[in-house]
Amino acid sequence: MTFVKEMRIEKSEIHLWQLEQADFELSSLQRHCLAWLTELELKRFQRLQFDRHRKQLLLGRVLMRVALSNYDRSIAAASWNFTYNDYGKPAISEEQNSASLHFNLSHSAGKVVLAVSRFKNIGIDVECARKPRRIAAISQRYFSKIEADELLILPEDQQQSRFYDLWTLKEAYIKACGKGFTIPLQHFSYGFLGDDKLTVEFDAQLYDVESMWQLWQLSAGPDFKLAIAAKTGKEGLVHRLSGWRLIGLDKFFEQEVQVVRSK
Repeated sequence: MTFVKEMRIEKSEIHLWQLEQADFELSSLQRHCLAWLTELELKRFQRLQFDRHRKQLLLGRVLMRVALSNYDRSIAAASWNFTYNDYGKPAISEEQNSASLHFNLSHSAGKVVLAVSRFKNIGIDVECARKPRRIAAISQRYFSKIEADELLILPEDQQQSRFYDLWTLKEAYIKACGKGFTIPLQHFSYGFLGDDKLTVEFDAQLYDVESMWQLWQLSAGPDFKLAIAAKTGKEGLVHRLSGWRLIGLDKFFEQEVQVVRSK
């Protein structure tokens, strides 16, 4: 287990926090953490019909709050305040963000992940990649032409893996921009060079610059795809990715971050 007085994160780092839903029980979470939710979050929680969805929502908030309290021990997990932009992306309230931290959350199936950094434009996406998709129809509608063409010429048994590679990278970028699906997914294209390199190309209407971004695909187990995007600029490159897994409200251990591909 890891116990620290206060965790530090440099500008050249991104911290990846993860948890597995199977490590937690909903009844215990409700007793200890339901009061952490804001009024709006609580209403959303109560509208959910299935326990698995309630557990997923609650664990996302738990991971977010517990992780952030390791960077500022003066703020209890229950006491964080957040603001939301016009597209629903959360951020730490200005009066509490003395450490200049930014974060992004994602969840899929039994996994919840959180990226923490000092870069405002940070996005993360995790997807359970074993779920079948209508790959041809979705890729031709939502991916750029070059992405769809390169995907559909792959052998059929490789297409689902590449589909989720693309989907997680695209979601990570639009989440980092903070505008979600108002950004058309067709307006930027990813390429895969060899076994470990990524490229990205933006259409002119995005008014974005490829050299300002760093991208990573990370190992997340055989059934998941995981991607992070960060607008680091030319001078603020990230050189280290560190990881932790939360296994209790006050228990976590350091976990190796394995990079599959990067830009």
